[in-house]
Amino acid sequence: MTGKKLNVGPSPIWRKEGWIGIDHKPSRVDQPTIFGDANKIPIEDKSCSIIFCSHVFEHIPHFKLEEVLVEFNRVLEKNGTVRILTPDLFLLAKGYVEKDKEFFKQIISEDENVRQDLGLGGTFMNFLISSGQDTALFNRSLNEFIGGYGHVYVYDFEMLKILLERYGFTNVQQKKFCESDIQELREPLHVEGMEKKWTDLNKQFFEDHNLVHHYDDEQGKYITNFAVTGFDRDPHSSLIIEATKSEDVNSTNILDERNYNYGHSLLDDEKFRLKCSILTSISKSIDDEFDQN
Repeated sequence: MTGKKLNVGPSPIWRKEGWIGIDHKPSRVDQPTIFGDANKIPIEDKSCSIIFCSHVFEHIPHFKLEEVLVEFNRVLEKNGTVRILTPDLFLLAKGYVEKDKEFFKQIISEDENVRQDLGLGGTFMNFLISSGQDTALFNRSLNEFIGGYGHVYVYDFEMLKILLERYGFTNVQQKKFCESDIQELREPLHVEGMEKKWTDLNKQFFEDHNLVHHYDDEQGKYITNFAVTGFDRDPHSSLIIEATKSEDVNSTNILDERNYNYGHSLLDDEKFRLKCSILTSISKSIDDEFDQN
């Protein structure tokens, strides 16, 4: 494989020689990173041999994910590989239904930010939908900001297999942690300079190794004294999939451009469409003004 190796949404503190990232946040560790979104990758067609995408899909509204898969298809060369990690709906639902406290203890250790004040149900739901800065929610009149979201949708293997096969991928396989057909992808995510093994990157780990990673309100930025490298993370909660690009597809393959809204859609309302158009125009103007400054 001679094409580019692309990490989609790597985090600002990830780096790996020979790889490039695409993210809406700039790298803080001198990793070559392209500023952009997963559904609009500014890379030429068929120029990548590998795409790695870890814990990004759950942040993408489900009716936008197909655009992302079309983009993955476009930038991958034929027989290129995509490897995806995302929270596993099946494991989460199974753990919740069975009231498996040990399972929830393990996944909380992997991600201490999940909600824990509403019992197992609250933790389960926090994997499905969570607060964050990736998606903004307004009321239907578009005159009140309700909140920001991180996680907005979660998948099981069957769901992603259907979507991947729909958009030009074959040999869709569910993989075990660090199991891959590509040697390089068998390296787990870890702190650069430490042993190449997965350890929950939680507060206790940071304290034990004198690692700093926190947001400074006064400076308005994250303060970090380390970088991470490698690939797979969160083995207890992750669905891990590898697939091969077999054919080209494009946006015309997307089955439903009305957001799977089979009844009356807000997009049928002329006033709503006008508001959306005006808000989009204003938002772009503000972005351009800030970019110039």
